[in-house]
Amino acid sequence: MARNTTLLLLLVLKLFMAVLLAAWACIWIIRPTQSWKRSWHVAEDRANATFLGDYGLTVVVYCLPVLAVATLGYISLHIAAKKDDLRKRRPLMPAFTNPLIVSSPVGVLSAAELLGVALFIVFLAWTYYSNVSSDFKKMTPYKSLKLNRWQLKMMHMGVRIGSLSEACLLLLFLPILRGMAVFRILGVQYEASVRYHIWIGNTMILLSVLHGISIMFIWATKNRLLKEIIQWQATGRVNIAGAIALATGVIIWITSLPQVRRKQFQLFFSAHHLYMVFILFFLIHAGDRHFYLVFAGVLLFALDKILRIIQSRKQTFLVSASILPCRAVKLTLPKHPCMDYTPTSIVFIKVPGISEFQWHPFSITSSSNMDDSELSVLIKCQGQWTTDLYDMLNSMTDAGSDHPKSIPVAVEGPYGPATVEHLRYRSLVLIAGGSGISPLMSILQDIASRNGAMERSPTKVHLIYAVKKVQDLSMLALISPLLLTHSAELGNLHLKLFVTEEDGPPFTAEKMLQDLSRVKTITMNKASPEGTAVPTPEGLPWKAAITALSLLLFLASLIILTHLFVHQEKKSSKKKNPSWIGDLLLLCSLAIAASCCTVATVLSRWRKSVDDSQELSHKHHELAEMLPDKVHGALQTHEIYFGCRPNLGDMLAEIATGTGDSEVGVFVCGPTSMQEAVASFCTRHNKRLKREERKLKRSFNVHFLNFSL
Repeated sequence: MARNTTLLLLLVLKLFMAVLLAAWACIWIIRPTQSWKRSWHVAEDRANATFLGDYGLTVVVYCLPVLAVATLGYISLHIAAKKDDLRKRRPLMPAFTNPLIVSSPVGVLSAAELLGVALFIVFLAWTYYSNVSSDFKKMTPYKSLKLNRWQLKMMHMGVRIGSLSEACLLLLFLPILRGMAVFRILGVQYEASVRYHIWIGNTMILLSVLHGISIMFIWATKNRLLKEIIQWQATGRVNIAGAIALATGVIIWITSLPQVRRKQFQLFFSAHHLYMVFILFFLIHAGDRHFYLVFAGVLLFALDKILRIIQSRKQTFLVSASILPCRAVKLTLPKHPCMDYTPTSIVFIKVPGISEFQWHPFSITSSSNMDDSELSVLIKCQGQWTTDLYDMLNSMTDAGSDHPKSIPVAVEGPYGPATVEHLRYRSLVLIAGGSGISPLMSILQDIASRNGAMERSPTKVHLIYAVKKVQDLSMLALISPLLLTHSAELGNLHLKLFVTEEDGPPFTAEKMLQDLSRVKTITMNKASPEGTAVPTPEGLPWKAAITALSLLLFLASLIILTHLFVHQEKKSSKKKNPSWIGDLLLLCSLAIAASCCTVATVLSRWRKSVDDSQELSHKHHELAEMLPDKVHGALQTHEIYFGCRPNLGDMLAEIATGTGDSEVGVFVCGPTSMQEAVASFCTRHNKRLKREERKLKRSFNVHFLNFSL
């Protein structure tokens, strides 16, 4: 009965969210039409006769639906998280999320992603055509410029290209929300949604550059380029603010290119903080009325940033660190027993001893079901920051101290999926390359911790792991005790290891795991203040509450401030107020709303500080001590290959033949070539099953876990 009530409540919430989103999308679609513009002017006049005002009407129409969907989404995720059977429910259309285009300039694309991109392009084309065709009918001349017909047309076309950038800016911040992630409502993880931010950002910069170039070209033809570009108008568009916003956006885009980001991460990280300059000058250039159109995304991003700062301002300390032969380290951090996270979750880590500003994301390799007082991450040396961390820890072992002083770290997260996808399947195929094994470790530990306790949990697990060098296999040391002693808890586990660039001796997988599991472990000084656990992030109910609260506070502040400083002046004069007044009132209202939410969050955390400050009893044991004396026969069916790459197509075909389950979950974390190989086979296999119309369809559902920043 309780379960049916919960399902009904979730259904109502989802229907309400769908209606709000559909209404909001329809508003954006009909916004460029003349009928909407006429109706909107009438609605603004009526709103000005009330306390709400035309500015309040704009906020309600364009911001309220997005923030209401976010609020209801957080509530629905919270309700579903209370029920394990709801967290692993099968999606309505799994084929819609499976790969459709295997090889493309932007990687593997699903049908859902392709449809979303196509609809967004159609929306941009429709908006541009509708606006430009309307402008051409009016052809309103610019008073300060004496333009002929073609110049006037080009000017209008350039202005309308800029309006397309607004639509991109509205969506730009949504994919990179961490704690306030709205994409979790759609079942998309943070690390997967980052690439949507990249796509939207590239589109926005392209449109902004075209907008700026086309307008500046017209100015140049009239020999007024410098005069127009440095002009700061009292009302309307502020040209110099637009030029500054454009220059800032181009700088952010250039430093975000893979060639720059991978070699100069500090430059990329620092330049990205210019987003505050970009937003500010976009507001000054476009005006408050246009800024309200994109305000929902900006507000959610501001709230997300506030929660992250509050969580990470309290540092924690390492419990231990393990140094692996493959120039990788395992960091173990203390956590509160109440902190739960789903497998494949990530945390952002900052080590002040290396950099006071750099945050880096890493997959959690542990399971909160298996260890309630610690969490661990695996970090491979792949850049300057990770190399500095490795050298710092390695110097501790060279110093010879048994218990060196602990290292302070700051942590954001964990951020993970709302659903536990791997529990949907009876058969699992886990495929990893190099450090891509990290998120799969958390899946294996989660399966082992449940030990078949749930009605539907994996009973067959195939782990395919490819590395370049033998020493890279040492990353399995983190779960070798699990593989060697708890293989029964993992169901029918089959392990295949591939060393692609070395020819090795005829070792068994069992012997290899035992040899590589003897790693150097540093146990930090107990006298260090390590009782400070990783701060627990705010719960979903609180995120829903501050989302609704922030909108109400912003709208109330905006109405009050406008009536105090603008309303009386409007009654006595028809002269327009300077644009900076509206901009300033908007910024003040945002500051008030953000400040109130910050104070409320700090007070809420302070009330829970008594529980969070309890002493944690650490259960850390060195990996070497966990290895049993007798593990013979545990891994006799597992295989290791040298000097060759895994033929993923043949291996998946063999698995499809050998399993009796209708669906097989394939989880991939590795390089692009590995993703494309898996996606290519699974797509062909599923299409063949559909053509043959088999009664028992052993289809593959693919999940990509790659994260690259």
